[in-house]
Amino acid sequence: MENLNRMAVFATVVIEGSLAAAGRRLGISASAVSQHLRQLEGSVGVPLLHRSTRKLTLTDAGAAFFPGCEAMLNSARDAEQRLAERRDTLSGELRISSTVGIGGQPLCEALTPLLQQHPGLQLRIIATDNVLDMIEHRIDIALRVNRQLSDSRVIAHQLVNWPLVICATPRYLSIHGVPERPEDLVQHRWISGIHSGGTVNARSIELHHLRLPPVKLRLAEGQVLSDSMHVVRAFTLAGQGISLQPLFEIQDKLRSGELMLLLPEWRPASIRLTALTLERVLPEKTRQALQALGDYFRRIDTVPLADNR
Repeated sequence: MENLNRMAVFATVVIEGSLAAAGRRLGISASAVSQHLRQLEGSVGVPLLHRSTRKLTLTDAGAAFFPGCEAMLNSARDAEQRLAERRDTLSGELRISSTVGIGGQPLCEALTPLLQQHPGLQLRIIATDNVLDMIEHRIDIALRVNRQLSDSRVIAHQLVNWPLVICATPRYLSIHGVPERPEDLVQHRWISGIHSGGTVNARSIELHHLRLPPVKLRLAEGQVLSDSMHVVRAFTLAGQGISLQPLFEIQDKLRSGELMLLLPEWRPASIRLTALTLERVLPEKTRQALQALGDYFRRIDTVPLADNR
């Protein structure tokens, strides 16, 4: 490997025409250039340059050796240029993993402007509610919701906190009644979410009010449990019970009347959306995609806690 560096110095000397000029190009002294040449000639076993007080000329061996050294130097510069272009421009593949809910309309709206501005950028979205190994699947950005990070290799970038809301269909409420107080919720049928490890995360909830103390509730075990928010939402829309839903994912259902917001002055703890990367210093396409995601999700309209004064 040392000889490769010396070959680059030799090629630069020939191209620049003097040791001093080569030193200025390489950012080293003329004496250091001369030392590299002596070491290279000692390694190859033949003189490569005729040195005089006025000029340098190639020996026959040097003339035969120079084209390969020049080609190596040019290839190295081309490789550096391609790497710089790949780092600083938005092109090539960007792999993002996300939950199924986020991987649909939200990612489309967040990243479409970026794709339109950069036709060379290719987006690959892996939408799954399972946690993927970022290294195995070559993931550039992994979007995770309320996940405890146990992998020291990943870097977490918090994007936004979203409110969860309590909701059900008008049909369910017409049969089972509309809860008027937090305590009424324990009498209702719940469609519960579970973590992929099987732990129920909606059996016990704490509700918060702007002006009143929080209320902790222990809910009955639901007839339907799932680690997919889409499954929980589907059964909720089918009128099978009450569930907690991310507000940003059901705003259209609330506007259309398919779902009703229950106890709007009370809210569970917000959910946290985090973007994970494997590097702190990010390629430009990853950095701009993170910026676009953060800007988009923070712009999503949210319904504030009601203040019934």
